[in-house]
Amino acid sequence: MLDLLATKKILNDFNILPRQSLGQNFLISEAIVQKIIKISNVSKQSHVLEIGPGLGALTSVLLEFAAKVSAYEIDKKMIAVLEQRLSNKMNFVLYHQNILDVDLRALYSEQSNFQVIANLPYYISAEIIEKILTEIPNALNMTLMLQKEAVERISLEPNNSRYGPTAIMIQLYGRITDKIKVASSCFYPQPGVSSQIIKITRDPESVLFLNQGNTDLFKFKQFLKQCFAQRRKTIRNNFKKCLRPKLSVQDLEKIEQLNIVDFELRPEQITAKKFWQLYQSVANYNNQA
Repeated sequence: MLDLLATKKILNDFNILPRQSLGQNFLISEAIVQKIIKISNVSKQSHVLEIGPGLGALTSVLLEFAAKVSAYEIDKKMIAVLEQRLSNKMNFVLYHQNILDVDLRALYSEQSNFQVIANLPYYISAEIIEKILTEIPNALNMTLMLQKEAVERISLEPNNSRYGPTAIMIQLYGRITDKIKVASSCFYPQPGVSSQIIKITRDPESVLFLNQGNTDLFKFKQFLKQCFAQRRKTIRNNFKKCLRPKLSVQDLEKIEQLNIVDFELRPEQITAKKFWQLYQSVANYNNQA
């Protein structure tokens, strides 16, 4: 585990200045690392996908508990540190890649006992979470370090103006089972925002997992984006703008007659389950076209 002094020494030895653009605030709290290990339930059967390992403060401990850790790091200077510190770990695989460019489905969708652990910068946190849920809903759980504001947004229920696609996909995947506050003093350099660790656990009946072979989850994600393109407009108006000419006026009328949702509702008023049902009906008409 890397404390403040050890972290500063590594940064000095490798001539590294933390990059705010990449959200580089390095974890220096052993207590927080142990909490992450505890709530994530990592075991000797676990294959962990770690996103943004940084200097490896958490990675080095994960390697003691997990069968395998596959880590993705975008910063080549961090790669140099990790290769030196952890090169002797046989259960460690390191990739110098932007996680958003990785075909996770091709690599990990058939994995069992698969878990995700990540320290996500706020500016791309929603994008990464949606990618995970779309490509690898087989993950048993996700333990994520996020800014408090991001946690609040992805935890929202309907009838909130900030409710949106990420919150909907999380609800269809499972539920948030743990939340842990993390003080700024647990990082170096200290961030100017509050952070939280959350664990999102897959529901055994998760429709994203059970239907992944029959439903194109990427298209479902795009459907949600289209529905929220004009979030103050009704579903009817959003559909007219985003689903035509693929679906005719007559097709939309038939979908409306299924009474899945009131087409006069705004997208923020519709539950995750209803969005899933609505997408299934739209996809059926698309397939018939």
